[in-house]
Amino acid sequence: MTASISTIVQAIRNAAAGANGLLVPVSGGSDSALCFWLCSQAFPRKTVAVHAGSSLREEAWFRATGPLELVDTPGEHLEREEMRWARFLAAALAGSAWLVGSRNRTEDELGTYSLASRVATYLPIVGVWKSDVQRLCVEAGVPASIIASSLRADPDCGRPSELAEIPFEDIETLLRVRAGEMPDASLSRLSPAQRDYLDAILARNAFKKRLPTRGPAFER
Repeated sequence: MTASISTIVQAIRNAAAGANGLLVPVSGGSDSALCFWLCSQAFPRKTVAVHAGSSLREEAWFRATGPLELVDTPGEHLEREEMRWARFLAAALAGSAWLVGSRNRTEDELGTYSLASRVATYLPIVGVWKSDVQRLCVEAGVPASIIASSLRADPDCGRPSELAEIPFEDIETLLRVRAGEMPDASLSRLSPAQRDYLDAILARNAFKKRLPTRGPAFER
């Protein structure tokens, strides 16, 4: 089923009705912008965006959408993203809020999301393909500069350069073929080397679909 704004907003209302608040980390990219906008449509009084840093792309748009907090990531750390998420998690716990992650289905299927993002309490667009994210951003009025920033994977966000060079549409096509949603002929735009590279990522990250793992149940 093709994702629509109305169905996602209603799904958020149903899923997060019991949440005291929704804290949405935003990066200035299309996924987090869409998550913030959708959550603000569903629960305008209890949705807050948070950004780690002193500046945010199209900050005025975010502030027009809903409350926005800018926080610093303390100190110097090798694992900058992990420290950002630690800060977000602490803020969510302090406010008894749900921490909203912006992982989409393309990232979820490929397994290329950060381990740190698993601390998110709620993933409202985890079932939405990246192409639908871009379309929904246009419908929601997300600024063009935010939408354009997500056309390719960003190596500065931890993506290998080989992955960043493959357009997300082609990555999504392979994932949809492997999921049985599209025919094998759709892979013609990808070179054999690119197919092998993406299939290797799928195989390497398959374990993430089984997380969290649970130990054996012992009788008391």
